[in-house]
Amino acid sequence: MKVLNALLLSVGLALVSQQAVAQEFKFRFSADSATTNVKVQAFQKWADLVKEKSNGRISIRVYPSAQLYNDVNVIPAVGSGTVDIGAPPSGLLTTVIPEASVFELPSMWGISYDQYRRVLAGEFGKELSQRFEEKLGVKILGYYNMGAWVWGTNKKSTLIQAPADFNGKKIRVVGNPLVEQTFKAFGAQPVQMAWPEVPTALLQGVIDGLETTLSGLDSVKGWELVGNLTYANYKYTPYVAIMNLRSWKKLPADLQQVMLDTMEESVRWQDAELERIHKAALERFREKGVKVKVLQPAEVKAFSKAADKAGAAYIKAENLEQAEASARASAGAP
Repeated sequence: MKVLNALLLSVGLALVSQQAVAQEFKFRFSADSATTNVKVQAFQKWADLVKEKSNGRISIRVYPSAQLYNDVNVIPAVGSGTVDIGAPPSGLLTTVIPEASVFELPSMWGISYDQYRRVLAGEFGKELSQRFEEKLGVKILGYYNMGAWVWGTNKKSTLIQAPADFNGKKIRVVGNPLVEQTFKAFGAQPVQMAWPEVPTALLQGVIDGLETTLSGLDSVKGWELVGNLTYANYKYTPYVAIMNLRSWKKLPADLQQVMLDTMEESVRWQDAELERIHKAALERFREKGVKVKVLQPAEVKAFSKAADKAGAAYIKAENLEQAEASARASAGAP
């Protein structure tokens, strides 16, 4: 009888062990944009890679088009655990972590993509991730690139080629006070407006133009909304992939590593897609009759110089001198 009991106990423990190994971890990822947007496609790419590399032990369901939360509301939702994962733009995190605005400082305009990645991987990026985690109660999984920034103006307006071309124009912006102050320095009137209102506002002349990413504008047939497009590509700003800390800690160490490794793989996939999309989108806008201007490095510098006073005032007001210096050092900027 003792031998039988021991055998049954051994079999029972083996079954429990197998069940533990086969345990599924299910997470929800709240995305703000539609599935036509490359960032949401990158999120789905990551979810697919996670499932594959974890042998099905992790399942991530991506909810696009703000079905769960928009980018503003997803930040506290992830922190509280109402949803597991989100990827808000860094500009929306500046009210909590002012250092997140460093990416948009005029003194950082014109750095290369490789330099931008060095900023994230360097001392500044590590400190920033730590601040995010401490303040928001989340785990930073990685940083997606938002893609090339463009300025578009409606068909009744003019093409932006120099800072003075912004003078008197009402420009829809998203993000932090630094962005607003920057456009004011150009002589523009910045307008905060939810995206669903933007197409009608452009067509009716409520606003004259907008700042957005080329991939995002292309994904919503932006050539129907704007008559002029400036490919500025003057700054690199991230979407910050955040995960509720309690959800993260549920995962064993090997699966945590799978999450991080596949995140990086999906980021590289998105980088390649963005390069392809940018090239094709510029041709598409031209073919649709949109006037397109591609800023050269010297022209980007002229815009940076025009916004320099606004950037300097913001740095002083937010005590960002050390953060700016750290970011520029990580980038290897002169």
